[in-house]
Amino acid sequence: MKSLKKITAALTAVSIASALAGCTPSIGSGTKNALTVGSYEIPAGLFIYYSMQGYSEAAKVLETNNGTAPELKDVRNAKIDEIDSTDWIQNKATEYCIAYAGIQNEFDAIGGELTQDDKDTAEEMAEYYFAQDSRLDKNGVSIDTMRKMAESTFKEKEIFKYYYGFDGDKGCSEDELKDYFDENFARVKYVSISLKDDAGEKVAPDKERELRNMAEKYAKQINGKSDDLDKMHEMDAVSEDYNEYVAANTTTSEGEESVTTTTTTTTAVSDETTTTTTTNPYENERLIQKQTTTSAEEASEQDSETEAAEETDDAKNTRLFNEFLFNELPMGEAKVYEYSDDTIYVVLRADLRERMTEDDYWSEDYIESLQSMRYYNDFTDFLDEKSKELVIEKNKSAYRRYAPFKLELEAQGQ
Repeated sequence: MKSLKKITAALTAVSIASALAGCTPSIGSGTKNALTVGSYEIPAGLFIYYSMQGYSEAAKVLETNNGTAPELKDVRNAKIDEIDSTDWIQNKATEYCIAYAGIQNEFDAIGGELTQDDKDTAEEMAEYYFAQDSRLDKNGVSIDTMRKMAESTFKEKEIFKYYYGFDGDKGCSEDELKDYFDENFARVKYVSISLKDDAGEKVAPDKERELRNMAEKYAKQINGKSDDLDKMHEMDAVSEDYNEYVAANTTTSEGEESVTTTTTTTTAVSDETTTTTTTNPYENERLIQKQTTTSAEEASEQDSETEAAEETDDAKNTRLFNEFLFNELPMGEAKVYEYSDDTIYVVLRADLRERMTEDDYWSEDYIESLQSMRYYNDFTDFLDEKSKELVIEKNKSAYRRYAPFKLELEAQGQ
């Protein structure tokens, strides 16, 4: 069996098809299918699973509204959005079934075919997730249901590529995607210099001047290098120098020297950081994503005097630093930045395009992630519109027979 990491990544690569599909062999022909969407008959197993998912979502809504996790009876007796919970859950299940059918319909329309590797991985996904939840078998959701669900995730991915890949009518060229990457991410190194003492208090004025002069010296030292790569290496050197300074000036409560290291403040940094090794030329670099919207800006639109004031100091500092990186910091020039009242940065932004190579930031995985980031909302809207064109006929007998609270909804043995 392939690694669980690969299986999980495949399952979560797309969101619309993240639920089960298939048929239940033990149910009668009158309720074998729950509904018909276009030319697709949605089997009861798919509808049952989506009903289970709808129940979980209903419970989460009630927990959010009430502050406590509800019991099954609480969900059964509740109204959500002024709708009885049974109807609310079945409405959700119906929506998901329609989305599933939309994927199958569009996959056929583009002449899509799954690779054998996709099918094999889907089979492994089915086996793994079927074994995780005993409710599936109890409720008549088969392993075949799981397999078809998993295959649907790969189908959705292929549809996305067809329309939004480099050759797709709705996507962009490779150069345009590189522009998008460059505009929305910054390749950065920075050293965080604390203006606090060992006790967490602001340092004395003379000490603060010393630290600020040190920061300016570091920036000048970095800018004295001839190219960006040398400057990034020099950033490591000044970071090491600052750590040594901190170690030499940090004492324990008994007055003995205690070696410490500094940490930088997290500022919306992408998970895609390079691996730190002694030979890595990009050691300690970070990718920081541009903030296009903020809670403070949204609040300001609603109530500029009240809700905007709720932005925390940390959020504000992060937002302002992000704006500085993308709007003010010259490329390839180290600058001293006042991050907060007690922290200053020496920060350097390097050319991201230098790392857009096949074995670095322009691998297939990066390209797919960027395309998804740029177009996935458009893609889901596109599929929604396609689904609306399909005629829907519900099997009322199946809806009654598989009403959510007739199912095994409480998780056991997980």
